[in-house]
Amino acid sequence: MDTVGLRVVIADNNLQDRESKQKTMASMGMNVVLATGNGSKALEAIRDEKPDVVVMDMILPGIDGIGILEEINKTNYKAKKPIFIIETALRMENLVNEAIQAGADYYMMKPVSNTMLIKRMTQLMDRGEEGNERAQKTICREIPARQEKRVVERKNLAEGYVFCGDLEKDVTNILLEIGIPAHIKGYQYIREGIIMAFYDRNMLHYITKFLYPSIAKKYKTTSSSVERTIRHAIEVAWRRGNLEILEEVFGNTVCAGKGKPTNSEFMALLTDKLRLEYRTRSVS
Repeated sequence: MDTVGLRVVIADNNLQDRESKQKTMASMGMNVVLATGNGSKALEAIRDEKPDVVVMDMILPGIDGIGILEEINKTNYKAKKPIFIIETALRMENLVNEAIQAGADYYMMKPVSNTMLIKRMTQLMDRGEEGNERAQKTICREIPARQEKRVVERKNLAEGYVFCGDLEKDVTNILLEIGIPAHIKGYQYIREGIIMAFYDRNMLHYITKFLYPSIAKKYKTTSSSVERTIRHAIEVAWRRGNLEILEEVFGNTVCAGKGKPTNSEFMALLTDKLRLEYRTRSVS
């Protein structure tokens, strides 16, 4: 299929990956109608712009990837429904299945080369034009061969934080597995912040205005002290923590030269991981 004029929406939390995709697609004559790291903006563009293809991550602020698929399923499409390709660093089999059931046409584990992404896009478009059933019937997911062994190994590494359904215990287990010692103040602050953000999504949108002050009030300290202490705890994890566990949880954030995530990125990723896991448990 000729890719010239193909209308695409890109929704990816990683700015570098997002810009790289956009540049590659533009060079091939595609029309990237929106490239964003925000799920709500992506959903709006999908509804308004009627793209041919949507390439999106699973974890997005505003509304996550599965949430976008669920909202699109409620839409009465007069034109052809877009092809949805999920790209994510989350290596969780239950989420793969849930994404496919929610309407994703293809699921790719990061890192994914732009060349491979474009190839899969054209294959899926060709099959759609041939009038076949949705492509997930024949091609639904891809885990690069070089990663398959690592996925199995990580299952064993991740056993320390298998979710039990008790939010406080799950947050505790994840933080300990990541490598944040329980005796430092930052452990308590991060734990409290994730639990607050789990129940109130706006907390992480206004981290300095609401989250830090709320934690500071509970522990009788200052917002600036909370911010510094959380940052120190994350630095401890990045210096002393288990790299395999960090990579399992944070995916492409753990890259040479990229450094540790910010306080808000760190807590947002963990909060979204919990939300996605609990969403899956509720429907299983």
